[in-house]
Amino acid sequence: MKPLYKELFHEITLPNGVVLNDRLGVAPMTTYSGNRDGTVSDEELTYYNRRAGLGSLYITACIAVSENGIAFPNQFIGFDDSALPRLKQLAKEMKSKGSKAILQMQHGGRQGQPELIKANETVAPSAVGEAGKPTPRELTEEEIYAIIEDFGATTKRAIEAGFDGVEIHGANTYLLQQFVSKVTNQREDQWGGSLVNRMRFPLAVMKKVQDTVAKYADEQFIVGYRLSPEENNEKSTGYTIEETKILVEELVQRGIHYIHVSLFEFKKTPKGAEQGDSIVRILADQINGRAAFVAVGSIKTPEDAVTALAEGADIVVFGRQALIDPEWTDKVRQGKEQEIHPAITQQMVGKLDIPQNMWNLITSYGMIKVADN
Repeated sequence: MKPLYKELFHEITLPNGVVLNDRLGVAPMTTYSGNRDGTVSDEELTYYNRRAGLGSLYITACIAVSENGIAFPNQFIGFDDSALPRLKQLAKEMKSKGSKAILQMQHGGRQGQPELIKANETVAPSAVGEAGKPTPRELTEEEIYAIIEDFGATTKRAIEAGFDGVEIHGANTYLLQQFVSKVTNQREDQWGGSLVNRMRFPLAVMKKVQDTVAKYADEQFIVGYRLSPEENNEKSTGYTIEETKILVEELVQRGIHYIHVSLFEFKKTPKGAEQGDSIVRILADQINGRAAFVAVGSIKTPEDAVTALAEGADIVVFGRQALIDPEWTDKVRQGKEQEIHPAITQQMVGKLDIPQNMWNLITSYGMIKVADN
């Protein structure tokens, strides 16, 4: 291994004392490939096993915590005990090479799909529509508390299934982010209005998760939180990096073990500040070592990973690169980084254990382009 890359394999200790063997991991990526009943499919088990050696922090695709929060076809579910047997198998495959298996928990909110939900409707903080999608129904306060309980119930199932932790999905325009945003949250009760009120729901979810962990697991169980640092879909009225820093501070003070920033490019700067510090650097300075900081976004080469650590991340996780080259980490460790695949070639098609539905979507949207050789 080149000396430059050794820091990628340094241990890191999380605030609860859990030791990760390296600074690498796998980002949550939707597979669209669960069974029709919401259980984990054989294709998914194979897919997760193949990528189990990429890093110590291994995060699943998001699991729906509530029936009215299903966000896409073939999403796996956490709101029914029928899912447990296959979740146990999933945790086993993810842990097969020493990784910590983290179950990401999510509610789609207005990003849900009515045709997949029994009531044939979506719910959200407020009845604020989005182009091309049906207007959601505003949640009642009773329903808000029920969803908070659902996050706790899914956490309990994650513990029973043998996962090492959970990640609360507060990013990518799903329900928790919808509550934080003053664009999608126009409530006038305790759940809306000021930033303090808009943060109330995600912080209540976090407390329920922590309380469930305290009751059913030991202190080694990891609780993380994923967030989108800016509201990129709203150019002028969405929340900003400054508001995100306030949320980050609340998460840290309440004992979160890691914070995972969702980015397409880890070097990205905040809107309107193209010459200043990157978002990763800004949030790293805010966290200041009090929790682990996880970054993602166009990390393709070991040089990229080292640069992201230098920018302030404690752990870097792969998205598309995990699909392209499941043996990335082994190649770096063995000094064979020149053999890392930058793209999928025609010869590799069908040999990467990517579920068919997932493959169809990522190629049709151009997320991964297949090279001729």
